[in-house]
Amino acid sequence: MSDPYLAQIEKEKKLSQEIVSLREEVKTLKAEVKYERELRVKGTEYHPTDYHSRFKLMMDVVKKEKKITDLFDMVDEAQRRLKND
Repeated sequence: MSDPYLAQIEKEKKLSQEIVSLREEVKTLKAEVKYERELRVKGTEYHPTDYHSRFKLMMDVVKKEKKITDLFDMVDEAQRRLKND
């Protein structure tokens, strides 16, 4: 004989686990929707890889203009310029 009280507790435990997993899924979907909206509104400027392509171009500009040989100085200068843009 199974105890109906224990069966009810087990059922509630399964439901609470399902609720937690659904909440996590909703958070993920909200983040994806927000990302898609920002990408649609702001264009490729919002896309994370856009920074890297702009940074690479700025590194080339800094290398040619300043004649800096130290890599750390080039990176600092390029990041400073991108931040000011």
